[in-house]
Amino acid sequence: MRKLIVTAAFVVMVAGIAFAADQDRHATYTDPSAADKGATALCKGFYGQDDNRSPCQDWCEQWRQGHESASCECSDGKCAADEGH
Repeated sequence: MRKLIVTAAFVVMVAGIAFAADQDRHATYTDPSAADKGATALCKGFYGQDDNRSPCQDWCEQWRQGHESASCECSDGKCAADEGH
């Protein structure tokens, strides 16, 4: 019985470390179409991968190419609207 409890505790600990290492990247960008209202900072979430740095960077690169005077950068953390996600 002790062996089962120790094994279960080890599995839970390893799973906890894996979830803690998950980097949840978000793109924070300015929308040039909102220039008349001031550059509005928006936040786009990326989900479904353990490290979604590349999808975020790819999206930011495309956003800057398609929107003159736009800015975009990937950052750790949650967007205010994503707290419940």
